Amino acid sequence: MRCPTLGEASLLVRAGKYTPTQLVDEALAQIELTEPKLKVWVTIDTEGAKAAAAQLTKEAEEGHIRSPLHGIPFGVKDIFDTKGLKTTMGSPLFRDNVPASDAAIVARLRDLGAIVLGKTHTTEFAGHDPAPTCNPWNLAHTPGGSSSGSAAAVAAGVIPYALGSQTGGSVTRPASYCGIVGTKPTYDLISKTGVYPLSWSLDHVGFLTSNVEDASMILKALAGIEVDQMAKPPTIGVADRYFAEKADPEISEGFNYAVRKLGESSVEIKEIALPKSFDYAHSAHRVIMTAEAAAVHEPLFSKQPGDYRPYLRGQVASGLLVPSTAYLRALRIQAIYRKEMIGVMSGCDVVATPAATSAAPKGLEWTGDPAFNSVWSLAGFPTITIPMGLTKDGLPMGLQLAASPFAESRLLAVAMFSEKALRFHSYPPPPT
Repeated sequence: MRCPTLGEASLLVRAGKYTPTQLVDEALAQIELTEPKLKVWVTIDTEGAKAAAAQLTKEAEEGHIRSPLHGIPFGVKDIFDTKGLKTTMGSPLFRDNVPASDAAIVARLRDLGAIVLGKTHTTEFAGHDPAPTCNPWNLAHTPGGSSSGSAAAVAAGVIPYALGSQTGGSVTRPASYCGIVGTKPTYDLISKTGVYPLSWSLDHVGFLTSNVEDASMILKALAGIEVDQMAKPPTIGVADRYFAEKADPEISEGFNYAVRKLGESSVEIKEIALPKSFDYAHSAHRVIMTAEAAAVHEPLFSKQPGDYRPYLRGQVASGLLVPSTAYLRALRIQAIYRKEMIGVMSGCDVVATPAATSAAPKGLEWTGDPAFNSVWSLAGFPTITIPMGLTKDGLPMGLQLAASPFAESRLLAVAMFSEKALRFHSYPPPPT
């Protein structure tokens, strides 16, 4: 049995038809059924979640509903600090780390009445060394990373939503692979305080949900953002190059079908010319992330390099060799690219691309290619991924929409419009 969506759960709690205690008990029962196969959770806070649910149930019975998130359990990626609850960063170096305070977003959600159910698996330090989590659609495939457990938990219907983070493609790519919605707001719209960094200039806080309405509920609760009431159908830009050539044929076919469906729904489809700076975006992203990851990890790495897994160990070692001139040049390219992309996107509401170069790769040795996501992380633009169909092998494909900075209101509106037009309503089979 799948959990209710965030919107459904919110209505049930506010109507007195469901209690926070029931929601938590059902989520814990779902974990018991699914966890042996999915391997979503690092730590499950059974006692803490039940205690919070009892308190919030009492408040609801007394007529005090803190917010639409009141009494609803969620998952927290294991790089977000949680007071009194182990936070491991997916690394043996932090296996016994218990923070004294919550990350800012976790504290805010608790204040709104949300219930921390537990910590979801992340790749090591949110890098590329994979977590043990499996994809609910096919256990032999990756769920993506680095927000691996968060995506799988929502896709499997264990919880209505979960926190993630994105430096390259760590929210929007797992959402694509798992057939759910992944939202990455504008850079620094949501505080990163208490979130272990990978790259200060690129890290974003995001979240994963079952649908766009749920994403809009979270953004409204956290940032007061209302969905734009569009007076006319949106204009969606499609890039003139790169994405079509790099995507697998089946992804290209799925994307083209989605664009046709949107065109049939009165959307104006407009080709946009990517600026010259786009050609350097991936290289700039790689230099910035590598150099900043090295700076983050140098104190620990210099003492215990053997405790790092292979990819991050190599990334930190190479990052320590990046010349300051190369790093500064990459930051300059980032600034130019952001400015030029804002200009390019001025003639449309959003830009649409495939959310990933392929469906979820087979095997758990890597988490997939973030190339279609990292260009938006570099720019700091808000993006959202929605499902657009299934491959012939039954794996989800995602549609990624990107908007200009702080245009979340319009991005959510177009995403809702697109979700309705594409009508994807499939769920993965029970992993048991």
